[in-house]
Amino acid sequence: MRITREATLPAGPDEAFALVSTQEYQQAKVDAQVPGSTASVTEQGADVVVRTRRALSTQGMPAAVASMVGDTLQIDEQQTWHPAAADGSRRADLDLTVSGAPLRLRGTIDLTPAGNGARMAVAADLTCSIPLVGKKVEQAAQPAIIDSIDAEARFLAERLV
Repeated sequence: MRITREATLPAGPDEAFALVSTQEYQQAKVDAQVPGSTASVTEQGADVVVRTRRALSTQGMPAAVASMVGDTLQIDEQQTWHPAAADGSRRADLDLTVSGAPLRLRGTIDLTPAGNGARMAVAADLTCSIPLVGKKVEQAAQPAIIDSIDAEARFLAERLV
C-alpha cells in the first residue's frame, strides 16, 4: 500500500535538517508522540542515521493485529539522511518495522527548497506479508502511520518558527 504525505516548512532544507539531525529534537519528537520512547542520532560516514523506538497501544485495532502482537506495537524506525545536493535538498531512506509482526514501511523522506521554506515529502510502501489478511492489516495500520507522519511534520514546522 503506497503512502505519500507532504508538508510545507517555514525554513529551508538546511535549517530543517540541522534540527532533524539533533538528538534533542528526535527525543522530544518521540516523547511528544509516545512518552518513554527512545531516539538516537549517529553519524555513519557522510550519512546521519536517526533511530527511534516507540510502543503504541493496539487498543482499537482489529483483533487480528492485537492477537498477533499483544497490547502494544513495538515500532522501530530508521531514517538514513544522505549529504545535501547542490541545491541544499536532502533525502533520507526510511525503514520502519513492527516487532513481532511482518509489517514494514520502506521509502524516502525528501527535504527540498520551496519558496522561502522547504517541502517535506514522504513516499513509502507499507507491506504486510501475512497470507490472506495482509491487506487488512495494512489498511488497519495505515491511519496510525499517516497520523504519525503528519504529527512529525507539524512538530518540525512548530520548532522551525
